[in-house]
Amino acid sequence: MENELQDKLLEMHILVVDDHEDNLDLILALLEDQGYENLHTAPDGKQALELIEQKRHIDLVLLDINMPVMNGYEVLERMKEKDNLRQIPVIMVTALDQLESVIRCVESGAEDYLTKPVEETLLRARVSASLERKYLRDQERLLLRQVQREKKKSEAVLFNVLPQSIAERLKRGEDNIAETIPDATVLFADLVGFTKLSSQISPATLLYILNQIFSAFDEMVKSYHLEKIKTIGDSYMVVGGIPPNSENHERNTLEFARASLKFMDQFNEDHNMGLQLRIGMHSGPIVAGVIGQTRFSYDLWGETVNLASRMESLGSPGRIQISEETYNRLGTTDEFIARGPIDVKGKGAMTTYFSADETSEQVADLPLDEGVSPPVS
Repeated sequence: MENELQDKLLEMHILVVDDHEDNLDLILALLEDQGYENLHTAPDGKQALELIEQKRHIDLVLLDINMPVMNGYEVLERMKEKDNLRQIPVIMVTALDQLESVIRCVESGAEDYLTKPVEETLLRARVSASLERKYLRDQERLLLRQVQREKKKSEAVLFNVLPQSIAERLKRGEDNIAETIPDATVLFADLVGFTKLSSQISPATLLYILNQIFSAFDEMVKSYHLEKIKTIGDSYMVVGGIPPNSENHERNTLEFARASLKFMDQFNEDHNMGLQLRIGMHSGPIVAGVIGQTRFSYDLWGETVNLASRMESLGSPGRIQISEETYNRLGTTDEFIARGPIDVKGKGAMTTYFSADETSEQVADLPLDEGVSPPVS
């Protein structure tokens, strides 16, 4: 490991800045004897700065103080002012050995200090130590960037699978997250005909179709400020009213449902298919929380969820069926047509409403297609 580190140090780039050619030649010869491979020179401070900015891979600067055009103090100060140069270590090399000069260089950000004539053993030790610190700092920054990238990826996944408010709480270290949301609207949408289709096409094609449809739904969920809860086979579950998007959740969920039906019409036309959505909605209080420790998920429980599922399973293809509770909250009469009362398991007779896209006579003749109800918690 030590030999590997030494090999890496010998490959690092060193810039020697001095206006006297004899001094340059001496330092270069000493460094070459020590095995350093990438050596650069500059005759004054101005050219040194230009070279550093152009190369962008200088690892150490051996810098003379007394030089024409721009002296070593100015070079050092300008390097420490720039974010892209600040991390490069500088060893001052000068004939001046006054204490004041040493103090000024250290205060300006120099890592070390050598006096001329340069002694070979001291040069070797100072250069090696500075390069090793630079290498380790670079590795630390690289590791930190990698950690930050992975953290961002993890957070992106977190915010994709959980509502923002829940993801923030998990980031803060909370566990056992559960809460009662007093007012929400739950929607279930089921792809009618998908089970039959699955026996007629390849698994890859089946997955492609499902992914195309549900990916479009995912985008619409964002547009209407809702939260996707999960997919269950060929069913899609959405909720409106999760903080901070608590307002107008009944209307937003309804508009999502309508947009989903329009999307399916266009999808069928584009792909010469006959898939339909059966959609159900109900509004009321829910219990929401995160379950699991590794593959955790955000889920909903309560009567509101069960009734929304019933609204879907007792609905009809191409229709949106809503409960009387949701109907009253929407405050409209021309968008829906009363269908009920219908028998709902666990609740008895309930008045429900179909979206009024067809005449009341046609709606009244629609059969009760119980289909396959998506599992509910």
